[in-house]
Amino acid sequence: MIPPLSGITVVDLSHAISGPTCTQMLVHLGADVIKIEPPVKGDDFRHYTEHAGLPLMSIPFAAINAGKRSVTLDLKSDDGRAILSRLIERADILVENFRPGVLARLGFPRDRLDVINPRLISLSISGFGQDGPLRDWGAYDHIAQAMSGIAAMNATPLGPVKIGMPIVDSFSGYLAVIALLAALRTRDATGKGEHLDVAMLDAALKLIAPSVAVQSYTGQPPASIGNRGYRMVATAEFYPTGDGWIALGANHQHQVAKLLDVLGAADLRDDPRFRDHAARVAHYDAVRAWLIDRLSREAAADLELRLTAAGVPAAMIRDVGQAVEHPHMVDRGLIEQVDLPGFDRPLATVGTGFAVDRPPTPRRVPTLGADTDAVLADLGYDPAAIDALRSTGAI
Repeated sequence: MIPPLSGITVVDLSHAISGPTCTQMLVHLGADVIKIEPPVKGDDFRHYTEHAGLPLMSIPFAAINAGKRSVTLDLKSDDGRAILSRLIERADILVENFRPGVLARLGFPRDRLDVINPRLISLSISGFGQDGPLRDWGAYDHIAQAMSGIAAMNATPLGPVKIGMPIVDSFSGYLAVIALLAALRTRDATGKGEHLDVAMLDAALKLIAPSVAVQSYTGQPPASIGNRGYRMVATAEFYPTGDGWIALGANHQHQVAKLLDVLGAADLRDDPRFRDHAARVAHYDAVRAWLIDRLSREAAADLELRLTAAGVPAAMIRDVGQAVEHPHMVDRGLIEQVDLPGFDRPLATVGTGFAVDRPPTPRRVPTLGADTDAVLADLGYDPAAIDALRSTGAI
């Protein structure tokens, strides 16, 4: 089966997480992604924390850049900008996540992009968007979580809490993919490209869209719920057991009844504290105290099996390794093995995130500039011209 984006060329000027997450998904969908990086240093994410023991090859970088082609260009040089212009001329998509205005200062404002390639779809990801009073503010994932209300919603009695992984960065990238796919469909119909603007703050608010609506309707900010489930009942949250932690998801009354049955407390089905959703919200503290005491005498793995067999949503709280190694995930085939040059074994990475009727394409993580010569040759540069560009530092 031909991948859906086979034949689509992407010029990827992005760095760190949001933009590369977007272009990584385009790779999974079959696009040819040409990643443009500064000479010598490359994408800052190559220098991130969990290092593979190889120069310029952090594991987080590898996870979201496998399958791309790396080209080094000094975009502050005339020759580097000339090469980028030729790449844009042939591209279908351009992705960047500089601060607003940087691409224009490099010589590629929107109107010039339209002249170079009227069919080009250009996409910008930034913290707060390409316009508005905050457009020039810098942003990281936790800044977007703080400003959007996510950290406040996730607060505990100790204060606001951010979600541990860079969820807004990642979701911004996936939202960008949706925008690009829609724009490709529009270009199929009109023959013209367009400019797309994805902001991390917008993406964060999109993530919590139901809560935005609740705030608008009631005039009250969503409650700070920490580990409490969205329906605010004690029968749907995290609990310690005798040997670990478990998440309960007994939101509906029939699930609560089954939970009590499994815990050997069927007599509490008619207890006023458990009688219905309103009662369980009103008696939250009492229900939670009872569950803490009762679950402390259970083994998490055994309880998970018994509850799920009875139809009560539940799961042991696992670490990432335990989740990935679960037989269910192995059977799903979500994890792909990619080639990590210079390393003694392949790297396990997450695939498309949805099941498709085709085998995964073997991929490698690009070393810095690994594909520069090949891409320039495709543009018509001969070996002598490439050597000359390298001698000047343009590549």
